[in-house]
Amino acid sequence: MLFNLEFDHGDVLEGYLIPDGFSDQPAIRVLGEEGELLRMKCAEPRPAVVQSGRHETGLVGFRLDDTILPGLAARRLLEIRDARSGILVYRRPGARHQIPLKVFRMEFQMLPLLKLDHHCGKHFQYDLTGMERFGQETALQAFHLNAVDSIYLSGRLHLRNFEEFFDKGFQVVGYLPDPYYEMASRLALLKRLSQSQITILGERDRLALASAAAHFAEVALDDERSLKKALQTAGPRIRDVFVSPATRQLVRSTQDQPVSRRDVAPAIDLLSRFAVVGQDGAPLHFENALAELMGLPLEDIPSVSRHSILDAIAARLRRLPMAESLLETDLILHHYVREAAASHAFSAE
Repeated sequence: MLFNLEFDHGDVLEGYLIPDGFSDQPAIRVLGEEGELLRMKCAEPRPAVVQSGRHETGLVGFRLDDTILPGLAARRLLEIRDARSGILVYRRPGARHQIPLKVFRMEFQMLPLLKLDHHCGKHFQYDLTGMERFGQETALQAFHLNAVDSIYLSGRLHLRNFEEFFDKGFQVVGYLPDPYYEMASRLALLKRLSQSQITILGERDRLALASAAAHFAEVALDDERSLKKALQTAGPRIRDVFVSPATRQLVRSTQDQPVSRRDVAPAIDLLSRFAVVGQDGAPLHFENALAELMGLPLEDIPSVSRHSILDAIAARLRRLPMAESLLETDLILHHYVREAAASHAFSAE
């Protein structure tokens, strides 16, 4: 999906919303301080969209003025969302202070840091979180928004596809979970996925994880022998769900590309371009650095917490050679990141 605001002159506002479906009729929701103000179809023609083959009719533009929304110019709190997905298209700066930064938080966990995103995102004019749920085209569009200088994005993306935005004003931050803890999180999520739908996952993830969820459906995560047997009997495509996900996100452009020890150096090189890198074992360092970057008091940054049940599963995984083999590249990466963090702390003293 492509979208953007073309201009907001106060009493007149125009933009466009190009849906994924070639023949789909896009629509927007307009919200104000009191809630939803109106819904309307995008009916303004954009001939270039037809010429490029992106949409059948080109009726993808929207226009708001006083005849459609009386008192439009006086509304400081106003936002426009895609009526179907709920994705934010545009939000006026509003009355409150908004951080004049463009921030992308690289999500390394399959169980996302939702609370952190909620508390950080509300301080920005535009925010879009969990970007992996919407596909690469929508994610790229959010990075390309040119009418907004206060942006907060987050997602479990393959960063090589977005590396250009390091040089286009974005500050990239990330928190690296312990590899065994992340593997435990993925196992727990697969168990839940085998029993019910999970809203934090997009349709692409649910389809990709379906066979793995079925394989681990009957596995007792509190039984080391059950875990071992399940990992040993899993086929290559199922095991691939656990193979060094952090390194893969840093150095590969797609999920199905393998990683090896040779990828550790380029992964560290890309991490060196992050404005903030956090790691399990030192969450307060990450929270302090994030607060400093955004100019927020530390109490506005939620703690990055761990769950005791997942810690227990991670402890069992540490005793399994199969788990170590699957996580090998991430374990090496984390070793060097820890060493770099310790060296930096020592030199700062």
